[in-house]
Amino acid sequence: MTTTTRTYSQLIAGEVLAVETLLEGRPYGYDPNNIDEADDEHTRYRDALNQLELPQDYDPADILADYLNNYALEVTWLATNRDRDDYKKTRAEILRTCGGPRCEIIRDSTDGQIIEINTYDAGQPVDSVRVWAPALAEHLDDLAAEMGPQ
Repeated sequence: MTTTTRTYSQLIAGEVLAVETLLEGRPYGYDPNNIDEADDEHTRYRDALNQLELPQDYDPADILADYLNNYALEVTWLATNRDRDDYKKTRAEILRTCGGPRCEIIRDSTDGQIIEINTYDAGQPVDSVRVWAPALAEHLDDLAAEMGPQ
């Protein structure tokens, strides 16, 4: 693993966590014009907007679509037959490479509420970061079930 691949993995993990924060919605009482506000929840929300280079008055309703449209080079949606509990197994593979090594964001419905970020060098996986992102996991599972081959 190189420093570059590790740094890139951490950068993409930060984006994933920022999307997760925005999927939770705008905090109660959030004022986009009050940048001096010290409330932790508002600061976390503001930091997520900054991480994704979004304006402070951004409406998070479309964050997943906006993130995929602006950052993903390719998205592959997969859905398999239902398991014993009548739960559709899904997988989303998001190619996220821009100015750095090849990076994939993977969501597999059999992996709890985890999103995995794999970074490659010369075609070989060299770094992997796993983040807990329950809201993003649920949204990606729903999209994969809807969009994936049946």
